[in-house]
Amino acid sequence: MKVLILQFVDPRQTPPRPVFSQSLGTLAAMLKADGVGVCLAALGGFRMDLLKSALDLHRPDVVLIDLVPGSISAAHRTIAALGQQHLPVIVCGKYATCRPEQAISIPGAKTLLVGEYDETCVEVLRAWRNGQDGAGVAGTWVHTSGGLVKGELRKLQTNLDSLPWPDRDLFYFRQHIQATGEAAFVVGRGCPRWCGHCVNDWYMDLYADAGPYTRRRSVDNVLAEVADVTGRYEGVQSVTFLDHSFAADGDWLAQFAQAYPRRCTVPYQCHVPPDLVTPDLAALLRGSLCRGVTMHIGSGSRFIREEIYSIGVSNEQIIRACHTLRAAGLHVTAETFIGSPYESEITVEETLSLLRQTNVDEARPKVFFPVPGTRAEELCAENGWISGRSEENFWLGHSVLDMPSMPAAHIDAVAERFEQVLRQPGSTSLRKVLDKVRNRRRGVWGLFGR
Repeated sequence: MKVLILQFVDPRQTPPRPVFSQSLGTLAAMLKADGVGVCLAALGGFRMDLLKSALDLHRPDVVLIDLVPGSISAAHRTIAALGQQHLPVIVCGKYATCRPEQAISIPGAKTLLVGEYDETCVEVLRAWRNGQDGAGVAGTWVHTSGGLVKGELRKLQTNLDSLPWPDRDLFYFRQHIQATGEAAFVVGRGCPRWCGHCVNDWYMDLYADAGPYTRRRSVDNVLAEVADVTGRYEGVQSVTFLDHSFAADGDWLAQFAQAYPRRCTVPYQCHVPPDLVTPDLAALLRGSLCRGVTMHIGSGSRFIREEIYSIGVSNEQIIRACHTLRAAGLHVTAETFIGSPYESEITVEETLSLLRQTNVDEARPKVFFPVPGTRAEELCAENGWISGRSEENFWLGHSVLDMPSMPAAHIDAVAERFEQVLRQPGSTSLRKVLDKVRNRRRGVWGLFGR
């Protein structure tokens, strides 16, 4: 049996390039260990030519699709095309978990994998090879001749060390290292945070009675993988740990910080929430070859940060955390949204003001996108702010929200000029940017006698 994984990626890439995914890589390693052939094709949206080429090249028996925000419509069309080829399709991922009714209703989707899907997928394909339809396998929704069958929820895997390391070659990882010099790793599963822009709360509720939700691999297991990857792929200059909960377990982090410099020579960067930062933590990170910290602050508006995103930290905590990390010699990057629900010129200026006070080394603004299944998306839908613009704007970094307080064109203009505006004190530069947008819109309407 051969499985073709279809991964939807940024449609601006020509040709589309696979993006490393810990989840898909682990699944591929488990399937190969179970005797299943695995291949992957990257698609930048619905591309019948690329789909046909992938099918002709790999000749799969089944197709698996990770449904990601920004490509749901493309996935619909792709699955429909696969149905015409009489290929069974398995859907998985966050959208499949948070919107299972919609996902399993896509014409051509045969099986849906709920939640963490690697062990479930292995069991489903094992059943198919034995001539069964997989109905009733824990963690599945399966279309059968008798109707839709929902299996019970699968218990969470608590021993992450028992899982294989992800198959990186599936993502052309050697070429990625040559281009970027950066290798990404994930140390655990689950997150203790309940942020409004994330679907983590869906998973927390789903697995409330299924075992410990936040889990991580042993330090030895993580460092063995880092050593293996940096040894196998020439040119790794930086290691990135993607977990937002990387620093959440103090005992684990202390053990990691002591062992990392002894076993690895490549500097690393990681995520740290501002409320966890102390001088001792900053020193611990710096002494363990950490050279950069990314901090997600959401917005400079306390209302948006706390009420919309449920990020319960004050401006003072954020400023103090950034100063503490920089004083320890760490490069600090702040992530923030532009165009959040209830965004206005005032809240944008609050974000700019906060970032100026943090004196971070780098600010990464991201245009807010209402990801299906998040509380923030539900709020936008209830208010009627989500426009009919293509979901490809997720990849393009353009807003799909039309709010009375700040239309999409204003959000895009601020995002485009964010770095320039950030360097200017006060709100004068922001007003200049927005005035240009207003004047341009007035000029367009003037052409039509409005």
